[in-house]
Amino acid sequence: MTFHWPKMTVEEFAGYKRLLGERVVSANGVFWRRVRPFFYRPLLPYLEYQPQSVSGPFMAFLGGFQHAVPPHASANSLLNLLICDDPASYSLGVLDRHERREIKRAAEHFTVSMVTDVKEFKAQAYRVYRSFYERTRYEYKSERRHEGHFSRWVDSLFQNRKVIVLGAYGKDHALGAVGIWHLVEDTMVYSTFFCDTESLRKHATGLMLHTMREAAAGSQTVKRMFIGNYKYSAATGVDDFYLARGCKLIRKPALIHLNPLAAPFLKHFAPEQYGRLIGDIKGAQDGLAVEPGMPGGKPSLRMKTS
Repeated sequence: MTFHWPKMTVEEFAGYKRLLGERVVSANGVFWRRVRPFFYRPLLPYLEYQPQSVSGPFMAFLGGFQHAVPPHASANSLLNLLICDDPASYSLGVLDRHERREIKRAAEHFTVSMVTDVKEFKAQAYRVYRSFYERTRYEYKSERRHEGHFSRWVDSLFQNRKVIVLGAYGKDHALGAVGIWHLVEDTMVYSTFFCDTESLRKHATGLMLHTMREAAAGSQTVKRMFIGNYKYSAATGVDDFYLARGCKLIRKPALIHLNPLAAPFLKHFAPEQYGRLIGDIKGAQDGLAVEPGMPGGKPSLRMKTS
């Protein structure tokens, strides 16, 4: 399947995220996303910056900031990212028999196509989102469970003509799943996915990912596909879904700067949260898709506090 993929600059992507209510700030030539109060990472966390070449947003002095670094640079943490790093090599044949069977069955029920009609999308997608929310109780931007908020989100979504919105439609032309992507420079970024419960049972999730991966395999533009951050703990089923379908857990060496008071506080009172900040994954093995430059795959855990 062939799609028209308009390319975004990083600046355009930052403006789009702000329009959707994300807290994105620019500091010293880098767009930073606030991932929790007073703590920031680059809007595109897979981008690498030399140590000491960037400084975080002003408010980061109360908490901290973290960014990936190039191979062999000084690092004190890891960023755990789900990435498809060789999209051109993908085909249905690289998946195991179970995943291939699910995708083929889903293709019997759904057709994946670009969404262009905003009114029609609003009319169908709200029902899909409500089903998704009632099943998952997904907390991020949960106000979208109210139809007015959802409608305003859709208006903002389609305000940018470079957003890629895909829908999985059943034989009755009813929308069952929605996937939202962005081509930011040479990287396809998977921003949002939701589906109703019946479509989940019929494997629309796998079909949506397969459709984009197959299309990206035939593209000369897409160099990688960024699926998102590793979810840890309760949401590892989401991570496992993507890992089983050819995505990799890339553990990028990173540099974290923490407020001098924040590091000891987190270590003592919130060790699990602290472990996530430095990229600790319980049970992770050396060599598990670790980017070069981190000997043995394990960082030094001495925190920089500048």
